[in-house]
Amino acid sequence: MEEWPRRQRMVLLGVAIGLGALAHFWAQTLPPNWDFYQWNNTATALLEGRDPYVEFGYNYTPIWLLLLGALKWISSDQESFRLLISAVLFLVNIWIVVLLSRRGYSLAAVFFILSPIVIAINGQHQQADSIALALALAAMLYANKESAEKIVPSDLVAVGLLGLSLSVKQIFIVLPLWLAFRPGPLRRRLLYLLVPPSVFVVFLGAGMAAFNPRYVIDEVLLHGSGANSPLVLTLVPHQLAPWILENRLSLVLSLVFLIPIGLLFRRLPPFEMALVYTVAALLFAWGVANQYLLIPVAAVGVFLNIGFLLWFLGASVYLAGAPYPDGLSVPFVDRVHPHLFLEWFWMGRDLFPYLLLGSVIGAFWIRRRDYSPPKA
Repeated sequence: MEEWPRRQRMVLLGVAIGLGALAHFWAQTLPPNWDFYQWNNTATALLEGRDPYVEFGYNYTPIWLLLLGALKWISSDQESFRLLISAVLFLVNIWIVVLLSRRGYSLAAVFFILSPIVIAINGQHQQADSIALALALAAMLYANKESAEKIVPSDLVAVGLLGLSLSVKQIFIVLPLWLAFRPGPLRRRLLYLLVPPSVFVVFLGAGMAAFNPRYVIDEVLLHGSGANSPLVLTLVPHQLAPWILENRLSLVLSLVFLIPIGLLFRRLPPFEMALVYTVAALLFAWGVANQYLLIPVAAVGVFLNIGFLLWFLGASVYLAGAPYPDGLSVPFVDRVHPHLFLEWFWMGRDLFPYLLLGSVIGAFWIRRRDYSPPKA
């Protein structure tokens, strides 16, 4: 597709964005997920001067909270508040499309914005994972200066954006370490290792200063994802798996696998490294919820193979067929859904083999691809 004339590519992207908008804003008219009521409650608490961490267990730093508060302030009721959140998240979708197309992945950009996974999570569920993803990918475009022998202004922009990504959601918490593995001057590698987490700490500190610090620490740093690690539920004997999950040893296993993978892909350009990271982060996640399925969709579109395709189809059926408020409950798909998936707790395990297959296939050729900048 990158060989097409630029005008044809722009037309295709425009059509995809238009179709994606129709699907996205249709999805926001469906019964909302529990998270939307959480956003409504926390935004209301913020505007009324109450502590959303104490009252509602809000578990992110203040960035998303401030955005929700601003949207709540200009909305007139729950319906308009929901529509505004949907509009913001769709603008983020367009941003990701632009980032992918600028890097030469126009077809993957179309794949992303028309994905049932993205439509379900951003349109109906309305989670913030895509904001963290967009910030991280934007950071990696600025970081893609392999010829620089010293720190340049684009590096500072990159670490700032990556720090903001971590401050929205801590999806890319290990990516700074991966970036430090890349070849280059030690000073620049330390910059990428230390500054993004420092930005996160600044926003965490701001939250602690503005709200009850103990609750901020508990909710942001100690909040447990679902104890349903796909890796553990798939590969660990069922007699041992509950003990590992209950004692959060799945977090240790996640890091044991996730960190060395950064060494394996250390010579990738930063943008592609971040895409690989999104797949690895879900593959070795210590807990999985519906919204996590959005994280690797862009990477799946870029590195598509039979394993990733099977994962994508399974995840799409899961979210498109899941009953309200967990999915889109699309007719016909909702009748297929119960025969493929039990419930959200087991969803990650059900999809794990396909994502693992795609990752194994991808590992053999991702490092050998030509990642030369696309021609205009």
